[in-house]
Amino acid sequence: MSTAAATPAPAPRPAPPSIREASLDDVEGIVRVVNLAYRTQGGWTTEEHLVGGARTDAEDVRAAIADDTHLLLVAERDGAIVGCCYTDRQGDSAELGLFAVDPTLQAGGVGGALMEEQARRRADEGLASLHLRVLESRQELQAWYARHGFVETGEVVPFAGDAANLKVPGLGMAVMVRALA
Repeated sequence: MSTAAATPAPAPRPAPPSIREASLDDVEGIVRVVNLAYRTQGGWTTEEHLVGGARTDAEDVRAAIADDTHLLLVAERDGAIVGCCYTDRQGDSAELGLFAVDPTLQAGGVGGALMEEQARRRADEGLASLHLRVLESRQELQAWYARHGFVETGEVVPFAGDAANLKVPGLGMAVMVRALA
């Protein structure tokens, strides 16, 4: 008779989130998840040590929903918004932004599912590429985007938000692009 303990079975991976276009009813949930992801110490996407102030607010989210060049998607589990991202169509490309996942669910596939749904929908519209800006000091985020098909362009642009919120003066944003065709 063996005295070795049985190896526990791995925990089941949660079901993929449902993904849909955002509505005005989602504004509060989107603001909550974005500010949790970027302005608290909970997750690996936090910018709390680099940027102060709120990452977004209800007015900005409502404007994104109302703008017909934007496609704002939300990921839900059990009726709660757990992630979001938008793309802003600009000619034959779209800029990815407002990309956030609840810190308690990061590294669980929600972000990848959102990214791929944005890419699929924009490719179906005939767009050639997605591009994004990421804080140049966030190498781990750049590496994540690279694993999802984005390549660095070598271009660095000024911080996209209010420069007064930067805790690291002069911090720029690296531009990355992903072909859709």
